[in-house]
Amino acid sequence: MSRRATHVQWTLLTGLLFVISWTLAVPATAAVPGLDRRPDKAAVTTDDSRGFVPPSINADHYAAAATAALRADKALPASYDCRTAGWVTPVRNQGACGACYAFSSAADLESKLLMAGQGQFDLSENSLKECHYQDSSCAGGNQYLMMNLLTTHGAVLETCDPYVAADVGCTAGCQTQYLVLDWSAISGGTVPTPAVLKQYLLDHGPLQTTLYAGDGAAPAWATAFNNYNGATTLYYTGTQTPNHSVMIIGWDDNLVHAGGTGGWICKNSWGTSWGGTCGYGAQGGYFTIAYGSASVGMWSSFVGEVMAQDDASEVLAHDEGGFTAAWGGVGVTLWGMARHDAAQATNLHRVEFWTTDAATDVDVYVYDTFSGGVLSGLLASSLNHAYSEAGYHHVELSTPLALSLGQDIYIAVKTTNQSYLYPVPVDLDGPAASNRSWYSLNGSTWTSLYGSGADVTIRARTSTNLVLSLEDPQGGGDEVPVAGLPSALRLDDAWPNPFNPTTNLRYALPRDGAVVVAIHDLQGRLVRTLVRGAMSAGEHQVSWDGRDDAGRPVPSGPYLGRIEAAGQVRSVKLALLK
Repeated sequence: MSRRATHVQWTLLTGLLFVISWTLAVPATAAVPGLDRRPDKAAVTTDDSRGFVPPSINADHYAAAATAALRADKALPASYDCRTAGWVTPVRNQGACGACYAFSSAADLESKLLMAGQGQFDLSENSLKECHYQDSSCAGGNQYLMMNLLTTHGAVLETCDPYVAADVGCTAGCQTQYLVLDWSAISGGTVPTPAVLKQYLLDHGPLQTTLYAGDGAAPAWATAFNNYNGATTLYYTGTQTPNHSVMIIGWDDNLVHAGGTGGWICKNSWGTSWGGTCGYGAQGGYFTIAYGSASVGMWSSFVGEVMAQDDASEVLAHDEGGFTAAWGGVGVTLWGMARHDAAQATNLHRVEFWTTDAATDVDVYVYDTFSGGVLSGLLASSLNHAYSEAGYHHVELSTPLALSLGQDIYIAVKTTNQSYLYPVPVDLDGPAASNRSWYSLNGSTWTSLYGSGADVTIRARTSTNLVLSLEDPQGGGDEVPVAGLPSALRLDDAWPNPFNPTTNLRYALPRDGAVVVAIHDLQGRLVRTLVRGAMSAGEHQVSWDGRDDAGRPVPSGPYLGRIEAAGQVRSVKLALLK
C-alpha cells in the first residue's frame, strides 16, 4: 500500500508552482494550487469488533451542504422504520475483526437492491474487506475504500466468498453481481441535524453512518455498548471520533433516554444475539441511540444507483486508490482532465467521477487530441449537471461514442463547488501514471499532476454493446449489440431508482409498430401514460416526473413501469421516495 501523501503535501507546500494562462490572466500574486489532505488515521488496534477509520480527506463542509438542501416543505413523521417497508436485509456478524465498514457498505447496497425490486441478496463482506486497494482487512477502513471497490470491481455473493473474521487475502474468480454507479456523502466529521438525516432516510432509504462505540479511552461506554440488550436507548455525551460503522434504518421522536427524548433506530453487525428487536419483528441485532449521541451521524452516506454486472462493460481508470485528497485552493471552480486508451473497439457510455462538495455545475467534455498543451477534436459533451452531495457520480452520454482499438481520448471535467475551494479530487495512494492527469484554471492551459504524485479521479465506462445492460443478473434479458436490433422487446431498469422527482425508462423495440409505455400502481391501476403511438425500431427513452395523468404529484411508494409492443409486455419496479 502506497503512502506518499505526507511527502507530496510537504513538497507542494515548500515548492513554487506558477501557472500562466493567455485566455485567463492570473496575477503573479494569485494563490498557488495545491493539495488538501488530512493525516492518515491509525489502524484499528484496541477493539477488533469496531473497525471504522476516518478517511484522509477534508469533509468538514459536507453537513452544511446537506443542511442547505433540506426542503422546508417536507413533513417529517414522529417515527419511521425502513423495516416496515421490507428494505432491510438480515443482521450479519463481523466477529472479532475490524470490518464494520465492509458490513455497513454491503448492507447499504443490499437495501438499495431491495428498494429497486431486485430481490434480497447476501453480498460478500469478505470480498469487500479483502479486495479493496488499501488491503486493510480487519485493521479497519471506511466507506470511501468500499465505494472505490464497488464502483470498479463490484460486489460478489457470500456463497462464493464466505466471511472469515481474519485477514485471509482476496479470493479471485467470483462473479460480480452489481456495481455502484452513484454514491452520496451526507456528512464528514460533523454531526448533521436530525432533520437532515431524517430527510435523507425518507428520500433514499437506509443510510450508512458512524458513531463512537467506546474503547480503552472510554471503558465504561465501551462496556455499555458491548452489553447492550435493546431494553433502553443509548446515550453518551462524549465527542470522540467515531470508530464504528452501522446503518441508520429509522427514528422515533418519543424514545426516552437519559438526555431527553428522540433517537435513531440502527442496525449493527454483531449478530442477532446482541442488542434487541427495537420495536419490529423478532430478530435481534438492532439498537436505539439518542440523536447526536456518541457522534452518531458523522460520515453518513448512501448508495444512490447501481448497475448489474455486464461482461461487455469495462471501466477505464488510473486512480487505483480512488478519492484520497483534493486539489485546488484557488477558487470554487477548477478543471481536471484524464487520458484513457481503448484496449479494444468499444463504446464510451458514461463518464464517472468523484466530487469533493455539493457541485453547483459540472460540465463534461470528451476530446480526441491533446497536443502542444491544446485540446482539439471535440467528440462529445454534456453540460450543466449539479449534485447535492459530494461523492461518486456519473454523466451518461446522450449517444454512445464509438472508440477504435488503441484510440486515446481526453476527458475534461469542469467542476464548480458550492463552497469548498478544492474542486478536483485526486488519488495519492495509487502509483501516479505519466501523461494521464492534468488540471487547469480555465480549460485552456493545462498542468500535469504527475510530478505531484497524483491522478485525477475521472473514469470512462465503456461497453462493446451499444446499450449497457442493467438487467437483474438472476433474470437475463436481451441486449442490443452495435451491429443490430434486439430479437425481442427489452425494457431496462429505471435510473435513478429509487428516485425523486424524476426517473428514466429506456427501452428497445425489435421492429416498427404501436407502443404503450405507462406507469401503474401495484394494484394494476393506471397512473400515467408516458407514450402511446407508433414508433420506429431501435432505442428509445422516456422520463417520468412522479405525477399522474392529471399533473398531480403521486405519493411515495412502489410503482411499475410497463411497456406493450411487438405483441410482448415487459415491466420493471420503481420506487418513488419523497
